[in-house]
Amino acid sequence: MRALLSIAHAIDGLNRTVAQYVRWGLLANAILITANALSRKFFSLAYASAFDLQWQFFAAVVLLMAAYTFQRDEHVRIDVLAGRLGERGLAWLDLIGICLVLLPVCAALVWVSLPQFIIAFLSGESRATRESTSHIPAWIIKGFIPAGFFLLALQGIAEAIRCVACLRGILPRPMHRQRLIEDR
Repeated sequence: MRALLSIAHAIDGLNRTVAQYVRWGLLANAILITANALSRKFFSLAYASAFDLQWQFFAAVVLLMAAYTFQRDEHVRIDVLAGRLGERGLAWLDLIGICLVLLPVCAALVWVSLPQFIIAFLSGESRATRESTSHIPAWIIKGFIPAGFFLLALQGIAEAIRCVACLRGILPRPMHRQRLIEDR
């Protein structure tokens, strides 16, 4: 179990590191939106690629930060039962939710989106359409989808390991989960 907990700790570190870099995407997006708005307002210049980049930055941040959000237990939860279940019950609830919902959904989304990323990468597909002249490569945004769900699945595995450790009496629930039990 100690080896699995080491793996969980390594996954935490990976997602924390990814989050430290990705959060700069929010600043880059704010600068891009500001520059784009100012260029339209004062110079009547609009760039299709700038519009395209705005939502791509935002999508990348959301997709790549989901695992870190889950790690910090700041995701949306329905904790109607948390106060009644106690530490072991909450560990069971989390473990069942991770195994039956989170991991299968993440696996399906990686399975479906990875071929689209590969095709876009190999074909050199761009975001240009009849409505947009943006020439940003499509593989960039298409790559964030499987990457984000892969990181989320890894974090799910780390949390499942912690649930099993709690159920075996090796490790108490993390403090943020303990608050759910104490708030009853």
